[in-house]
Parts: sequence; C-alpha cells; structure tokens
Amino acid sequence: MNVLEVSGLSIRDKKKDELLVKDSSFLVGKGTCLAIAGESGSGKSLSCRALMRLNPSGVCVTGTILYKGEDITAISKEAMRKKRGKDIYMIMQNGMTAFDPSSVIGVHLKQAAAQHMGWSAAETERTLHRALESVLLKNPGEVMNQYPHQLSGGMLQRVMIALALVLEPELIIADEPTTALDAITQDEVINELSRLRERIGCSMIFVSHDLGLVRKIADELLVMKDGEIVERGTAETVFCSPKQEYTRLLLSARQVLSDHFMNIMEVR
Repeated sequence: MNVLEVSGLSIRDKKKDELLVKDSSFLVGKGTCLAIAGESGSGKSLSCRALMRLNPSGVCVTGTILYKGEDITAISKEAMRKKRGKDIYMIMQNGMTAFDPSSVIGVHLKQAAAQHMGWSAAETERTLHRALESVLLKNPGEVMNQYPHQLSGGMLQRVMIALALVLEPELIIADEPTTALDAITQDEVINELSRLRERIGCSMIFVSHDLGLVRKIADELLVMKDGEIVERGTAETVFCSPKQEYTRLLLSARQVLSDHFMNIMEVR
C-alpha cells in the first residue's frame, strides 16, 4: 500500500514564466523512507512544499498528489490545514523559522496538540514532557519556557521530532533537517528520525544533498537535477550501480570530501 502517490507534478514560477519542477512522479510506500537528493536549486524543497500546499501564490502547481487515495490538490484550504501536522508533518530545514520567535516553545507545542488531539491541559503537558525527554532533551519544562533563539539548531530539530512523536503522523517530510548542524549533531538527528520511524511506523520523505546521510536512512532514492528526476531506485542500487553520470559525480564528490576528512584526522 502506498501512502503517497505523486503523478505529473510540475511547478512553475508564474512571474518569470519558468518551469522549476518538470513532470515528477513517485511513490512512498507505507512505512518506507524515500530520499530525494540533489544539489541546491534542483527542486527538492519546492516539491516538498507542493506536497504540503505551502508554496507561495506566485507559484503554480499542477499534477496529482494522492495521500491515501485522496487528491489533496483538490481539497479545501481548511481541509488541508487539518491534514498538516496530524496526517502529513513537515520538519523544516531551519528550526528557527518553524517557530514563532515572539512565543516560547511550549506555546507552539501546546497549540499544535490542542488543535489535533483534543486533550486536557494536564494531559497535553504530561505528553509533551515525555516526548521531549524521549528525544534526549533534559528539563522539558525549562525547554518549553524558552524562546526559539535560546535553543541550538540541534535542540530545535529535536523539538520538532518530539512533536511528531506526539501527533503520530502517517507521513513525515524532513526537508534538509540537518543542513545547519555540525557533523556530530547531524548523526544524532538522523538517529532520532530513524527511531521515530520505528516508534510510530510512519512513512518518510527525507530531503538532503548529503548522500552520506541519505544512505543511513533511505529505502528508496530519487536524484533530482534542474527540476527533473534523473535517477531512481532502491538506495543500495543507486549507490552501488548508478546509471547516470550526474549521480556518479555526486557520489564521487562525496567520496573526495570523505577521504579529505580522513586524511586530516590521520594527520592530527
């Protein structure tokens, strides 16, 4: 069973009359992780925002997006708002932009839980505290009383993962969730995302230009270039036997960086 079926997705900038994403089609199976890789500007994040219906008004999206058999491009804005968070959850690239900077973190978490879960205030508080502790955030009460700028990028990503634990969505879209993080924190966040999948049995779309991270988490892999899907397959197949020259270039660039890092560490 597929949780998501995307067919003929095209995204156009109406002002510039420029086609940004061209006729993309892909599936996300129940409980699986589909990674979308490619360099900056390849259309990865635009595609994710289209799935959430969050692209700006100057962007025209065409094609079919079936979530559990329902075409979410055809439903009302109100119906789509209800699906965001509880059914389809997005972990943003920059945690700082995901929260209202004028409110403490707890306000955002409690509002999201109240909108989708209908719990009492006491039950909401208990559940949020447990979720924050489960992603290794100590002193959850203190975390909830801090403003976004008072938390590190890694902590903000963990807060978003904790909220996903609470809402238990069917599909999580993680759009470059480790871009602003150091290497050690990146690994910690990837491990938390893997544990999240195991705990709630969700499907995931993981977007990244870092193929090392992709290999750790993905079952299936799409490679995008200039708004088009140029390669697809199981993650292992694409990594071991890439068909396209562009994919081979991406893999070789990653290997050069990895070798350089190892050389530096050996010198030290």
